[in-house]
Amino acid sequence: MDASTLATVAQAIAVIVAVVFGIQQVRSLAAARRREATFALMHSLQTPQMLSGILLLDRLPDGVSLAEFQALPQDQQLSLIGLLGIWESLGILAFQREVSLQTVDDFYSGTTYQSWRKLDRFVEELRLDTGRATRWEWFQWLAERMAERESSSPPVAAHLAHRNWRSAG
Repeated sequence: MDASTLATVAQAIAVIVAVVFGIQQVRSLAAARRREATFALMHSLQTPQMLSGILLLDRLPDGVSLAEFQALPQDQQLSLIGLLGIWESLGILAFQREVSLQTVDDFYSGTTYQSWRKLDRFVEELRLDTGRATRWEWFQWLAERMAERESSSPPVAAHLAHRNWRSAG
């Protein structure tokens, strides 16, 4: 092989390596952006209103009716509606694959599932009362996905599942 051919082959290899490296860099950057966006989203959801909604939810019995919900003080109703709004938003984002279902599961599966168990009757009665089957539809969708995931693989607490984890550094 003469020097000219060798230089052409080396040039072609260099271009291929550069293209592969560029593609890998773009993928890496996109993954980092997704991680940062997911973290920012999850952090933005963890508000005092969400926390008060979860505290209130913990005290509610399963299957709260529309009448029982409406009998709550207005600030408690607002806390619960705020929490449902978060689940509704996460349901839409998970469906559109803006946030992975695994991420939602890792952050909120238990609370989402518990929310539906406690408020499913309220939602169904609200839908009948308003004539809108779309009320809290994505909250229901998300809760059902969490229930499906748990039925195929029962949840294991992180402190148990990863008790042998060791830091890399």
